[in-house]
Amino acid sequence: MNAKTDSLKIADLFAGAGGLSLGFAEENFQVVAAVEYDGDSAATYQAAHEHLVDRGAEPVKFHEQDICEIDFRQYWGHLDTIVGGPPCQPWSLGGLRRGHADPRDGIPQFTRALYEASPRAFVLENVAGLAKGETRSTFELIIRVLSGERPLADLLGDQVDKEARLDYTVNWRVLQAADYGVPQNRQRLFVVGVREGTSFPWPAPTHGPGRPLAHVPAGSVISPEVLGEPNPSIVTYASNPSLRPDPYHGQIYNGGGRPIDLAKPAPTMLASMGGNKTPWVDTQGVVPNYHAHLMAGGQPRSGKVPGARRITVAEAASLQTFPAWLRFAGSRSSQYRQVGNAVPPALARAVARQLSDSLR
Repeated sequence: MNAKTDSLKIADLFAGAGGLSLGFAEENFQVVAAVEYDGDSAATYQAAHEHLVDRGAEPVKFHEQDICEIDFRQYWGHLDTIVGGPPCQPWSLGGLRRGHADPRDGIPQFTRALYEASPRAFVLENVAGLAKGETRSTFELIIRVLSGERPLADLLGDQVDKEARLDYTVNWRVLQAADYGVPQNRQRLFVVGVREGTSFPWPAPTHGPGRPLAHVPAGSVISPEVLGEPNPSIVTYASNPSLRPDPYHGQIYNGGGRPIDLAKPAPTMLASMGGNKTPWVDTQGVVPNYHAHLMAGGQPRSGKVPGARRITVAEAASLQTFPAWLRFAGSRSSQYRQVGNAVPPALARAVARQLSDSLR
């Protein structure tokens, strides 16, 4: 990833472990600034970027601080794009969905950064649940603010002039990571804004039925053999199994982590991995046989599942398409959290490729 004179310059907000930055860097975007408050995530990001600098990238100005404390006017005229995945807990289907009432909501600060730095484009990534159900009306307000139909004060209150507005042409779409070569089923919401006169065509899916390439199976990056430091969390049979037609679905085993069908994309890597919510590998072929046993009316079993092992941090990172050289900082639970919170670099790269073509 050698820096070139025609590199498009970006800032990565809520950068986490750097999934967006890594994907955009592959498409000749130069990361000039990044913001991450969490110490472990910041350490992971900075170590990753140092690796890229060794390969020819430019150093990044890293802000390890609360985004509310940063004046983005220092980047006025210096950025082509701002990217970021504001904390998604306020909108996640797995959370309380408190939205703007949740102190972790980073979307208002993302919009403030756009107003103060005025980049040519932006990419906002978040959970698909933001555009669904009870939060749909709030999401529509966010879109209207980003497009300038509503004033910034609707999100930021008295932090900005009551007449201040943005002026982007905004489009959004939920993308399935598996359709872009990620060996994992993962739906993520992307909102892209460009200045008037610039178009943004969404990247066409490249993998899956009827497409140039087949979905990438989980078994292409993980196997029965352990990669990285083993996870000690065990897998046990559920006392009251809930069956589904697919052996790899339902609630047949205790914990939220399901067995992985190595012939298909893996289930979504969650930030809550580490314990019994960590997906696992069936090294002895127990899953299909036990499912058939239950379907035939057999009695549930108890105790540990023979040959079952939870995937490691390294394997979870591989399923997210992080490069093998990346090392995650912090405790094991922190590392799993960083992996689960990240944007798969391969998915980010697909969006970056389209945006690069548009901006050029």
